[in-house]
Amino acid sequence: MSSRRYWLISLCLLSLATFAKQPLTTDAPLVTALSHADIYLSATEKRTNATLLIAGNKIIDIVANEAIPPSAQIINMQGYSLLPGFIDPFSEYGIEFNYQYPETSPPVYSINTLGGQAPNSAVHAQEQWLHHFAPNVDNAKKWQQNGFTSVQIAKQDGIFQGQAVAVSLAPLATIKTILKPYSNSLISFNKGSSPMAYPESLMGTMALIRQNLTYGQWLKDNVNKLKFNQSPENTTVNSAWQAIANQWSNTWIVNAGDLNNVLRAGRLLAEPKLTTVLVASGREYARIDEIKALKASFIVPLNFPQAPNVQDSNIALDTSLEQLRHWHSAPSNPSFLAKANIPFAFTQHAIDAKDFWPRVQLAVKSGLAAQDALAALTSTPAAMIGIDDNVGKLAPGFMADIVVAKGDIFIDGEIVGVYLQGQPNFNQVTLAQRKLAGDYQLQFADISLELTLNPTQLSSSYLQAGEETIDLLAPTLNQNHLSFAAAIEQNHKMYRFSLWFDDSGVHGRVLLPDGSPEPVAGVAELDSQTNSAALDASSHDHAAQVFGAPKLTSPNGAYGREAVPQFEKLHILGASVWTSAKEGVLTNTDVLISDGKITAIGQQLATPSGFKRLDASGMHLSAGIIDEHSHIALNGGTNEGTDAVTAEVRIADVLNPDSINIYQSLAGGVTSSQILHGSANPIGGQAQLIKLRWGQSAEGLKFTEAPAAIKLALGENVKQSHWGDEFVTRFPQTRMGVKSVMVDAFEAAKQYQAKHQAWNALRASEQKQVPAPAIDYRLQAIAEIINGKRQVHVHAYVQSEILMFLRLSQSYGFSISAFTHVLEGYKVADELAAAGAGASTFSDWWAYKFEVFDAIPQNACMLNNKGVVTSLNSDDYSMQRRLNQEAAKSIMYCGMTEMEAWNMVTINPAKQLGVDKLVGSIEVGKHADLVLWNNNPLSVYAKTQAVWIDGRRYFDRQEHQQLEQAMIIEKEQLIQQVLNADDKRKDGEPEVDIAEPDWQCDSHYQFNHAQNLFNGGHH
Repeated sequence: MSSRRYWLISLCLLSLATFAKQPLTTDAPLVTALSHADIYLSATEKRTNATLLIAGNKIIDIVANEAIPPSAQIINMQGYSLLPGFIDPFSEYGIEFNYQYPETSPPVYSINTLGGQAPNSAVHAQEQWLHHFAPNVDNAKKWQQNGFTSVQIAKQDGIFQGQAVAVSLAPLATIKTILKPYSNSLISFNKGSSPMAYPESLMGTMALIRQNLTYGQWLKDNVNKLKFNQSPENTTVNSAWQAIANQWSNTWIVNAGDLNNVLRAGRLLAEPKLTTVLVASGREYARIDEIKALKASFIVPLNFPQAPNVQDSNIALDTSLEQLRHWHSAPSNPSFLAKANIPFAFTQHAIDAKDFWPRVQLAVKSGLAAQDALAALTSTPAAMIGIDDNVGKLAPGFMADIVVAKGDIFIDGEIVGVYLQGQPNFNQVTLAQRKLAGDYQLQFADISLELTLNPTQLSSSYLQAGEETIDLLAPTLNQNHLSFAAAIEQNHKMYRFSLWFDDSGVHGRVLLPDGSPEPVAGVAELDSQTNSAALDASSHDHAAQVFGAPKLTSPNGAYGREAVPQFEKLHILGASVWTSAKEGVLTNTDVLISDGKITAIGQQLATPSGFKRLDASGMHLSAGIIDEHSHIALNGGTNEGTDAVTAEVRIADVLNPDSINIYQSLAGGVTSSQILHGSANPIGGQAQLIKLRWGQSAEGLKFTEAPAAIKLALGENVKQSHWGDEFVTRFPQTRMGVKSVMVDAFEAAKQYQAKHQAWNALRASEQKQVPAPAIDYRLQAIAEIINGKRQVHVHAYVQSEILMFLRLSQSYGFSISAFTHVLEGYKVADELAAAGAGASTFSDWWAYKFEVFDAIPQNACMLNNKGVVTSLNSDDYSMQRRLNQEAAKSIMYCGMTEMEAWNMVTINPAKQLGVDKLVGSIEVGKHADLVLWNNNPLSVYAKTQAVWIDGRRYFDRQEHQQLEQAMIIEKEQLIQQVLNADDKRKDGEPEVDIAEPDWQCDSHYQFNHAQNLFNGGHH
């Protein structure tokens, strides 16, 4: 190396510990040449042994080493790689702001807002985080040490969190760090610090997001019309809605939480067709086809789980198959996204900065191509934020944000430092010092020693004299000068070394124990300056997936399915067929099913070509059981128990296809179940009828042909009788008030409907000038009730309240599909029959609270005898599995016939749910929802042998037994993998238990608290 070049390198490196001051003149900036480097222009393009030229804060060119301008300051980067600066799209760097709320005692139903802010304190869409940002040099180091040069920032608090700002991590004045002042918009499923009660549930959160997006879209679509229509209704000031309108074409980042919430968020923002980026849960691999169908991009935290504690065999017994599979599969999650061509960016969010690169390297070892990893750090986040014209690759005119790396950082290399807008910012050990790493043969007097030097950790450096290892005492490395002392073997006295390193090797002197100097000469034994490996898709073929390809089922846990069952063409022979129709029970009868339908019923039918035969001699075949009232298979709370009217919330939003209750109920013969909102308010949420299609997605559970429905409630729960002393302010607090709330809601819905009808009646030319009324999902659902377009299921117990609501419904002209529970129904059976209202009750639950003290076990019989369509419901995940036995109790209590009893869990609930033309009985043309029993289905000894839904076999007892054996084997194999894994592989984020309760009518659940951990019974 020439003395000029060496002097230039030393001068540059001398400044690396401090930052250059900003120039006061506008003179042309000095050109810096980073020469002889492997330069990754992007994730897919590389130049080997080339020079990158920097002037000021910009890259001016990438040239051959021979083409360096003569005036350039040259830094020899031989043996190093230059990569585009990394970008974190999801952080709170530089934001010290916190929301301030007045001291209040919960529950808080409303709050005084400032100016035109949204009425809900979790909605902050108007916030622009540019105005709250201040650089923090110390805090920036958490990103810089991992190669990040830019971040996108916003305060992650609230549901609508406002608009982010993209900033450089360079130590410059604030104004010079702003890359994009108004970037992505943020939404969360966590309401954060908001003191307001609403929303307390996941479905309430989703309803709030849907409604605010709809208002924002309305403002956007009617911006010109509103200029000329200044009615009080149209001029309501809401800065959050206006911000949503202004940001409509933005990219929206949604931090939803777990996998099912990620899917929900994707579907929710697809409704208004917003450009969406989802913060990954880490489990996207488990439903990768559904994830791909969202057509969203992802931000991926590397929050891999800590290995389950399976050393203790007792703890291992309680470790679920799902936990073990997730530990096994989580590092593969990024590779699943990449192989599905789903764009994603990495973030340091949710982990310690020190864990970031070990996790990236584990992801690469688990199948992620290095070029995909590099894209996730550079070009993808740059495009996501909208700064890809300035950062994200190394090209002329782009910001001089550069990562300097030694070795392959995606295997075992390391980041040496970064250039931030052209300013060097290196780790404590300088780049030049790192190049000194290696082994050196030292010679002085008649002594030969081998020096192993590790500049990044001097304490691990040592001398070797033959077989003896000698520690270095008080080693100090200053630029290219190393000093230390050592006790040499020959006389164990102290020798003091002062060594200099250059291209020719090492030279210097040693002070012998008597104080006399002796020259030292040495040569590098091993050359540490090796070129880094290319980061291409094939560069890590050697990195075997040491833990194998993850096994995936749906759900990805116990009893999950590897594939959706196929339609069967099946001939069931010789069964006792419980038709739930006028034919009653048909003995020794055959049933044919094909393409999901029942195609023939009769004796000794011929088997069509291509059909399989199933001998059901001695067995019983029935229609699948239908439950009118349950709370299984949902997430985030069965109640939005805050406001008295919450008709906007939808059970359909929160279906949980992973709930083991689905499989357990399926094994009990249940094929359809209405999932109802709870009974925390007079007008609750919208219901969803599902089929128990175990292994399908949340959307795949929906009984799409079923009519819309909603849950209303009367009695003790809705007036908060047993909620506690603090729940005394929400109206209503009396049974009288319950009716008043409903009347108010119905009248408001009529007014809402009238406004829409009036606009629809305008001429087309007038509609071009006048904005249509905004959609209000709460009033829209209630309007559907009074229009007869939404079925009503009413939680009620006592006769007075039943009669009150019968009369109220008649006054508004809508019918009641079913009173549910209705334990005093026997007192008003005639009135129910006359109104055509159904009754869905319990067989023998009573006396569990005051309003059920008059319940009797003959209720079902008395209702049925009066001509009321009567069913039995579970309202309980456990009871649902034995509804066949609940039906049998009415035979014991009051002499009901077997077929009448069986109809209470098949065709009668089908009638109440408006699907009796499709399911509920065994008749030609109906859905093949069938159950094969080994005994009379009303017997306590009856067990299901097989259950079909739509002609697909979703439960089979023999298959169930095989699954149990396979699960035992797989679980033990995974436990062995955990036990054999090294400490590095076992490291990860501790599991947080956010298990939800088994929901019932009055379950209350603080979804917001559960969300905080990730990042509740009434009858």
